[in-house]
Amino acid sequence: MALSKVTDLLANLPIGVKVLGGTFLTGTVLTVVWRRLKGRQTKSKVYPPNTIVIHQMGRGPHVPSLTPFAIKLETYFRMEGIPYEVEHNWNRKAEKTGKLPFLEYNGEEIPDSEFILEFISKEKNVDLNKGLTPEQIGIGRAFQKMMEENTYWCFVRDRWVLDESSAIYKHFNLSWIVIYLVKRAQRKTLWTHGIGRYSPEQLRHIMSEDLKALSRYLGSKNFLFGDKASKFDCAIFGILAEIRWASFGGFGPVVIKEYPNLCDYCDRMKETFWPDWDTVIKPDNKQ
Repeated sequence: MALSKVTDLLANLPIGVKVLGGTFLTGTVLTVVWRRLKGRQTKSKVYPPNTIVIHQMGRGPHVPSLTPFAIKLETYFRMEGIPYEVEHNWNRKAEKTGKLPFLEYNGEEIPDSEFILEFISKEKNVDLNKGLTPEQIGIGRAFQKMMEENTYWCFVRDRWVLDESSAIYKHFNLSWIVIYLVKRAQRKTLWTHGIGRYSPEQLRHIMSEDLKALSRYLGSKNFLFGDKASKFDCAIFGILAEIRWASFGGFGPVVIKEYPNLCDYCDRMKETFWPDWDTVIKPDNKQ
């Protein structure tokens, strides 16, 4: 039967049948996805006392993680020379928030990358703003929140919804029905958030304006505040790395190339804190 005939047939079904069928189909698909992800998960390990463990979704094909917040944490720990372990598990999420990444420390779970850093600051007596002036701290937080609360959502919609090639979904060998359902769920979430109400052209403009502001402030400096990176660089790099290298079929890489100093900045952060980048992103690497 032609796809158009199937579509017409579904459109003429009574609303009750549609709802029941949609619920059944969604439940079936989610069950399949859950089983697939469960099969990919790694077994929990028993770590020595005082071991910092970052729980995240796994290494990305082009970046160390498909979530910028895991890259942010790992980059910061590398910058400060703080030992840590990484555990990859799509299913295990923070009990309090239901999100990834989260940190496990002596049996305690700490969700949210920023609260994690604050926890580590107290636990390990680390000054998160070492060497920064009050003015720089204010500027750093402003740029970080612009990237994490605005630019990030532009990127999310670009990668997960607007990309007509569905490249990221195909990378994980997901079927068309799973792609359809996930994209539909993403559209609802992003519409509620507000970023989903803009046209693709407007979204691209918003992302470009954010990157332009960052580019102008960065100028020719090596890092946000000069020759030494800070925790704000770690957060900003997490977002930029996703846009530049892990947008899959989205417009992100084209937009960031409009700002060469941001591309150089990404390369600099990668070379400085991720000399093992190419090894880490290999599909069989679980470190």
